[in-house]
Amino acid sequence: MKKQFMVEIFLPEAMEMDFMRMIPAHRAYINELITNGTILSYSISFDRSKGWIIFYSEKAEEVLDIVQQFPIHRFITIEINELFIHDGEAYRFPKMNFN
Repeated sequence: MKKQFMVEIFLPEAMEMDFMRMIPAHRAYINELITNGTILSYSISFDRSKGWIIFYSEKAEEVLDIVQQFPIHRFITIEINELFIHDGEAYRFPKMNFN
């Protein structure tokens, strides 16, 4: 049975050139994971110090395996938590629009 996990990522304080070069490949990989339904949402704080990713997976070990494939993996630290509830407007029926 698939579950939802939140991965909190902690980004480096100094955005060095080696890290910056990895961002396009990282974003392409994230987009692929969103398209195939592995990632439900991806957010980065305004100050770019941390991010939050909601994964849809059977176990935390699978999530860790995926995160370790991030092109920026060597620059970040992470924390993985299984979620009990993750809700929002995106998971509801569309609102009716009576023209």
